[in-house]
Amino acid sequence: MHLVRLTASLLAVAAVSLSCSSSGDSAGESIPQPTPTTEATSTTTSSVPTTTAAAEPESTGEIDPTGAVQAWIAMWDGVEALVSDPEAARAAITDVAAESVFTQLDTIYNPDVDSDTGNSPREFVNNATATEQADGSVVIEDCLFETPKAGNATIWYSGTVQPAADGHWQVETVTLKSELGCVPASLAAEAIAGYEAYWDARVEFWDPADPTHPLVRHTLTGAQLELVERLLADHDGRGLALRGRSEDHPEVIEIRSPTEIAILDCMTQDPARGLYVVETGERLGDIPPIVEGQLDLTSAAMILEDGVWKVSDVQGQADVSCDMAPTPQGLPVV
Repeated sequence: MHLVRLTASLLAVAAVSLSCSSSGDSAGESIPQPTPTTEATSTTTSSVPTTTAAAEPESTGEIDPTGAVQAWIAMWDGVEALVSDPEAARAAITDVAAESVFTQLDTIYNPDVDSDTGNSPREFVNNATATEQADGSVVIEDCLFETPKAGNATIWYSGTVQPAADGHWQVETVTLKSELGCVPASLAAEAIAGYEAYWDARVEFWDPADPTHPLVRHTLTGAQLELVERLLADHDGRGLALRGRSEDHPEVIEIRSPTEIAILDCMTQDPARGLYVVETGERLGDIPPIVEGQLDLTSAAMILEDGVWKVSDVQGQADVSCDMAPTPQGLPVV
């Protein structure tokens, strides 16, 4: 497909493969208790929900380096046709890439050994950044969405693009950096911002409990929205407030699509967290008191809905040993 650099603010993500179990508190919600680069972007005909144009990289030579990014994009457009139209794919790829690069990509995406996975036509959505080098070449880092793909929907490739004598650019090298997944930097930042916005919003719509507060639907969707609305209505009727804002340390650990991701968070719990009677300030015993230095492991499913990243599910385990981000479980941010 075409180059995009996702900057949009990802149905429920499957349960995260962690050694944590779901636990709810008496409040009812499934919440825990005890290298400088220049982005080059363009619009895309893919189903990615939002794209944002970024500043084009400034050239250090006579040839516009945006051509390097265009050559990179054209190469992946050719790769998409390797299975369905090999000759057209060869022509498209070798027009912008070295013969060795064509052989490498042909081996990966149209192998001689038949298999349902290996010989499936692929679609790519690029999220490339371009960095000019002192010798006039350009290094591309690209966290691509690849369909179909087992596991995480992304794959990280790097490449070197050289200016050719005829004024065009040619991809000279392609390197697979991570087949297990990656996350475009802008997507990670915006999804995490949406996650943090939810915890900030809880302070507003739960003290006192207000099921009609606009931040409820602005930060929540799906099953979590339904759950929280029910709890807020109950707490509103009982004159209660849920108080306390934990210190979060989130990272993206799973990507299912450009609109579906999972976040893992080793949270430092707020000692004030609890359920209170608004009128008297009495702290109820529904939620166990926080112990000193308590860490809670929380996973959240995030969905991009109408341009906003929202929480669709929250699971957690209270008072556990966990590591704060970044951790080996986090996807590489590209």
